[in-house]
Amino acid sequence: MSQEQPETTLRWTLPVKQSRAGKTRDRLLAAGFKLLRRKHFEELSVADIARAAGCAVGSFYLRFADKDQYFLAIAETRRVQSRAQLETCYQGATLETIVSRAVGRDLEFVLEHPNLWRAALRKGTTDPDFWQEFRELGRQSVDRFLECYAQLLGRPLVNDEVEHVRFGFQVLRGTLNNTLMNQPGPLQLEHPAFRRQIERAFRLVAGIQSAPGKPAKSTARKRATRRS
Repeated sequence: MSQEQPETTLRWTLPVKQSRAGKTRDRLLAAGFKLLRRKHFEELSVADIARAAGCAVGSFYLRFADKDQYFLAIAETRRVQSRAQLETCYQGATLETIVSRAVGRDLEFVLEHPNLWRAALRKGTTDPDFWQEFRELGRQSVDRFLECYAQLLGRPLVNDEVEHVRFGFQVLRGTLNNTLMNQPGPLQLEHPAFRRQIERAFRLVAGIQSAPGKPAKSTARKRATRRS
């Protein structure tokens, strides 16, 4: 997956006045994504990052105040990319595939960038403001799922259905994060059985049946039926 920097000014980078300086910044950010696939963030040095980007250490400090600010820029880059993908992530989805799309979106990023996500989770435990932006992005992605799910059903979702789906995402993401950080077993993230089981768990909690055209009945709908 390409990690090119979108044409926006990141809050956590020092201002650049020339396009060439912006391209160097983008190379430094891309180098971080690449290095984090094989190293933990705390293992990276500024020299490692600059070398991977093909520039001098001084060029790094012209664009980032320090390594902590650099990580904030990487995290913001990830959020910008993720928001841009929200509009198309369920394009062509069906009732049969929408859960797989949702699970795959979260799982595949963690599998591709485990050390980036570990560093983000660790920072979130000590910096609530940092994590708040990821939390808001998570809400936006759930809202997008709910919108597409309702379109596939051809009707608005009732309150119970919305609550079930939101909690399904909480279970999904909590399980991904716990498995990444603590590896409780028996299944690890990279095991094919993990994806099968987490999709099954999501469907059960969210009340989304596998068979298209047969949405789960909510408690609210049952009560409405009894009243009529």
